Amino acid sequence: MLLDSEEILRLEQKIGAVEALTSAEFRIIITQHAWLGLKRKARKLFHKYRLDDTSGGNSILILLVEKDHQFLIYGDQGIHEKVGDSFWNTVSENMLEFFRAGSFAEGLAVGLQLLADALAEHFPIQERTHNELPNEIIFD
Repeated sequence: MLLDSEEILRLEQKIGAVEALTSAEFRIIITQHAWLGLKRKARKLFHKYRLDDTSGGNSILILLVEKDHQFLIYGDQGIHEKVGDSFWNTVSENMLEFFRAGSFAEGLAVGLQLLADALAEHFPIQERTHNELPNEIIFD
C-alpha cells in the first residue's frame, strides 16, 4: 500500500487546508490498474466521483495507479485553459521527485500545495456554504 493510515489522515487534512486557499475542489484517487490508459481512467473516475459536477467547474483529480506505477493530474477544462500544459508538467515533475524516493505522501502534499497556490490566483476563494466534494482519499 502506498500510504499508511497516518499519511492518509494528514493528506485528507491537507486537502481541506488547500481548499481554503482557492475555490477549486481536490480529490486523490488511488487505483490498482488503468487497463485502457491513464487519461481514460482519469476521465471515467472524474465523472464517477462527480468532479465534473461542481458549481465552479474547477475540480482537480490526482490519480495514482499503484500497480502500473503511474500518476496523472487531471483538471476541469476551465482550469486547463488558465494554467496550460507547462504548469501540469511542472507540478508533476515536483511530485515525481518524491515518488521516485518512495515518499508518496510528501509528493502528494507538495502537488496539492503547488496546485492550490497557482489556482488561488485564477480561482480565488469565494464564500462557500459547504465543501462540494469530500476530502477523503478514494481507493477505487
